[in-house]
Amino acid sequence: MKGELLNKVLVAIIILLVLVIASGTVAAKIQQRNRQSPQNHRALIATGKAVNLAEPASTTETSYFALGTLRITTLNDDEDNMLGIGLVLSPWLAYPAGDTIFYEELDRKKNVLKAVFQHYFSERTKEQILSATEEKIITDLTAEVNQRLSLGRVSDVYFTDYLFLE
Repeated sequence: MKGELLNKVLVAIIILLVLVIASGTVAAKIQQRNRQSPQNHRALIATGKAVNLAEPASTTETSYFALGTLRITTLNDDEDNMLGIGLVLSPWLAYPAGDTIFYEELDRKKNVLKAVFQHYFSERTKEQILSATEEKIITDLTAEVNQRLSLGRVSDVYFTDYLFLE
């Protein structure tokens, strides 16, 4: 009788432990999936990482906003003034929707991509930047960004902010 009761208690404890481990595993997998999935523009707007944008024109592409706002000093136009002009810009990249592996590469190389923008604009004067066409700047930056990526290609570069500070 005592042995039978002990067996039932041990079986109940084992079942309880299996349930706890299984539920913990499921919760961890759900958290991992949420962390790995790329954020869409609604989530970025909700968390304050982006401003309200129009709906994307294409459902085959999504946007990478994690580069944030960059503050860059351009080359100096005036020889009397040692400091260049400040430029504030918020770039974002368009890439194929659902490509989580490419998203991970973008996220891993975020600082390299920021450096591409930093280098591009810091090597030019305000006048050179303003005299270049928007298409030329975007084409140059898209090519520079894609040179540093190996698992995919961004289709375009966009800016939510693009302001000179004087």
